[in-house]
Amino acid sequence: MLLVYVFVVYLLIKTILQNRNPVTTLSWIVVLLLMPIPGLILYFFFGQKITKRWRYKYLRSKELDRMDEISKKQLETLINMEQIDDRYLTEYRKLMSMLLKDNQSFISSNNQIELYQSGEKLYQQIFDDMEAARDFIHMEYYLFEPGNITAEISRILIEKKQEGLSVSLILDGIGSRSMPDAYFKNLQDHGVEVLIFHPVRFPQLTNKINNRNHRKILVIDGKIGYTGGINMADKYLAKYGEKHFWRDTHLRIRGNSLKMLEAVFLVDRYHILRKPFEDWSRFFPEIPYSNGATVQIATNSPETGTSNILHAFFTTITTAKNNICLISPYFIPDDSLMMALKTAAAGGVKIEIILPGVKDSAFIQNSARSYVQELLKSGIQVYFYQKGFIHAKVLIVDEMFSMLGSANFDYRSFYQNFEINTLLYDEALNKKLRTQFEQDKLDSDKIDLRKWRKRPLKNKLFESLARLSAPLM
Repeated sequence: MLLVYVFVVYLLIKTILQNRNPVTTLSWIVVLLLMPIPGLILYFFFGQKITKRWRYKYLRSKELDRMDEISKKQLETLINMEQIDDRYLTEYRKLMSMLLKDNQSFISSNNQIELYQSGEKLYQQIFDDMEAARDFIHMEYYLFEPGNITAEISRILIEKKQEGLSVSLILDGIGSRSMPDAYFKNLQDHGVEVLIFHPVRFPQLTNKINNRNHRKILVIDGKIGYTGGINMADKYLAKYGEKHFWRDTHLRIRGNSLKMLEAVFLVDRYHILRKPFEDWSRFFPEIPYSNGATVQIATNSPETGTSNILHAFFTTITTAKNNICLISPYFIPDDSLMMALKTAAAGGVKIEIILPGVKDSAFIQNSARSYVQELLKSGIQVYFYQKGFIHAKVLIVDEMFSMLGSANFDYRSFYQNFEINTLLYDEALNKKLRTQFEQDKLDSDKIDLRKWRKRPLKNKLFESLARLSAPLM
């Protein structure tokens, strides 16, 4: 037992010196002190923090250098411009500058964007684009599940590899753990590169539960790309109105923002293999479009120590003038975001939030519901979606800004996962997302504060207990 306490003291010192979020740090201190043995088990599964920026110190290419140089020049231009005619730049110069500085998220304004609000139409378009590939297919997904969708993906990837294309697939070790080994072996036997991000094998299990790759990226020939919230699974095929319908949002992109998607994929591939492709130039072709939507791509990584997507949420919420629409399947904000929402509401900004009415994860949804009364008391409108499970992660602010992607509005996405979000500075896309948001409201129950206060005591207790554990998970 003495050895247990010695180890607990070591972990306490280690956790304190890491200067994490204070709420998370204090939560681990309490757990380790009050429950040493269970606390140690929880810590090894959920508490370890990785910082390995040095891995990428020598990962350079002329393509990455060029994007870095573009970001620096754009940042310098934004800082030095006294008068800006472009209304997007005028409204969001602060946000753009922050992401240019911290995330090298260069701004591109020639993007053709198509929105998908469910899986059925999206998958058919993905299959058509993959079938038309002529040079390479690079896929990176959190979740693959056995079924017709992943079977068709396997068929196309093998076909394209046999045609001589560069075909590479990155899957998360936790998210895609239900896929049988035979699926991967079949792909590899046909020459497809299959890489598992942080595979979970004992005894390495203890430091692999956190730090998951939650990104969804598909780049085809450097000309067409996809990103958003939809994974590769048959459950997304349920139609609107059916019992098991999943509402989500995804993007099909053509334009220079694809270069950022591809760069993220290549860096994540390097994360696994520790060696890059010999020649990256083929993956960054020239894009013919001259006009389109203005876009930035933001990423999160627990290895960098900077939560760029959280900062993007915070900045847009605190600078909103009229209205904020937010959808998140998992809602566990840290103190800064909760304060930002309440402050914006107090300042007259209309805020509407849609959360799942159907519980996907009882623990996480109970934790999310512990915030509802506080939101309602602040004048924020809360809705519970009832037409299925809402898995979209969307932020719509005023008339010109929208953000969507893989990141939930929770601790895990902001601090522990590898995530990717797309920032859209475009009025037309804002309108389309807002139209869908209004439909989602019609498919939801609006929560009344008086009725919510009268919910059963056991519900309140479960919600509060789940909330206490949320920063640890």
